[in-house]
Amino acid sequence: MFHIASRRRWRQSCESFGKKMITDGLIVEARARIIWGDEPASVRYFLTSNGVAAAEADAKIEELTLERNAEIKKLGIRDVLIGVVLMAPAIIFFCILFARSHIPSLTVRSGKGYGVLALAALYGLWRLVNGVIRLVRPKSEHGSIPDISE
Repeated sequence: MFHIASRRRWRQSCESFGKKMITDGLIVEARARIIWGDEPASVRYFLTSNGVAAAEADAKIEELTLERNAEIKKLGIRDVLIGVVLMAPAIIFFCILFARSHIPSLTVRSGKGYGVLALAALYGLWRLVNGVIRLVRPKSEHGSIPDISE
């Protein structure tokens, strides 16, 4: 009798271990789908159609969505910093230049320098605006995180 009961417990523990492995694989797949930009509704359907309970699927999707939003916010912080670093020297230079009583004569060489500085400032402004949008509204970003970071 003891032998049969121990076999049953062994079989039940193996079945629960197998279910745990399958569920872990599904969660990994769901995480990949969320990171790559799939809609939470389609990921929920994927999980529930493969046997994950609806409450567990909703909890995991919420957790994975928060993880995605945190990554997008990190990208936003990076973009804000890049934008500030590119804009600051240009703004300081142009403020000093226009604060003086006269503007120096414009040569071709200095014109190219001013143009490069102005382009750096505009690119910095673009990165700054994108970074602020990512910080404020991370859910507005669609697509995969590796594509967003480029």
